[in-house]
Amino acid sequence: MVNTIESNASKKKTLNKGDFKSLVEGLQQVYGAEKQWSTVLPILQLAVGCEDLLETLNKFEKEEKEHIHRLESIFYALDVPVEEVQNKDVEVLIDECYDIIDVTPRNSFIRDAGLIVGMQQLQQYQITAHTSLLAQALECNEEKVVNLLRVIIHNKQQEEDQLAMAGTSQMLDEIT
Repeated sequence: MVNTIESNASKKKTLNKGDFKSLVEGLQQVYGAEKQWSTVLPILQLAVGCEDLLETLNKFEKEEKEHIHRLESIFYALDVPVEEVQNKDVEVLIDECYDIIDVTPRNSFIRDAGLIVGMQQLQQYQITAHTSLLAQALECNEEKVVNLLRVIIHNKQQEEDQLAMAGTSQMLDEIT
């Protein structure tokens, strides 16, 4: 009977090694995406014309530093080195924002609206990536990681809501 318990415990440990590796790889991807997003935020702040949207992006920039800090705390909790992996999907979404900047007039409704849509796509991607990471952390029974990811996901969802409302009244005034 003791051998059976030990055997089941070692099977669980072996299974969790693969899950753990996947969790770390996912964390590196998400961390890379957050670092990329934090790099592009100041550029987007220069590109927008709407004051409400600019205030929202300023707030995002502060919150982004907290998200990155939480992700670094996850690396430490997992006892793995902090390492980012360049995220190709996020690169594509960021390039779309750059394309909007390139083809629209400065301080225009169309630029701000286009950037909001581009940033919403990026926010949705990040929420999905963090949620996937959360599922992996739950599978690995990493409670501290789970709690930190839940905070990030909650904040990301609030950011998405704020982005949807940013500049709405100012842009509506411009249309009419």
